[in-house]
Amino acid sequence: MPTELVLLSDVEPTSEVMVRAASVDHPLGSFLEYRDGQIRQFVDADGNALLQIYRTRPVSVPREAAAAVQDPPQSFALWTDLAVPYGAPETARALADSIAEAVGGVVRERA
Repeated sequence: MPTELVLLSDVEPTSEVMVRAASVDHPLGSFLEYRDGQIRQFVDADGNALLQIYRTRPVSVPREAAAAVQDPPQSFALWTDLAVPYGAPETARALADSIAEAVGGVVRERA
């Protein structure tokens, strides 16, 4: 079953930032965009899906957003859904954490 994660931040993870963050650990991987950038995906050198990133949305009600994740940070303005497909969850989580670090955010699991 896929794993659902959330990137919480104050800065949007742009495609450029994500590719730069991924290039350190996955230099032979690829970055794909679907539906005009609404869905973005990293795949490894063999074409296996690593991580899907969905369009970032502003947080309208911080209290409700914080209740939807485990161990939320004190404050955040943006919510980005992430999905780890079947495969290598440790690799995908490390990639998600690298992206979060690049934008000063955190990755949390859904509650």
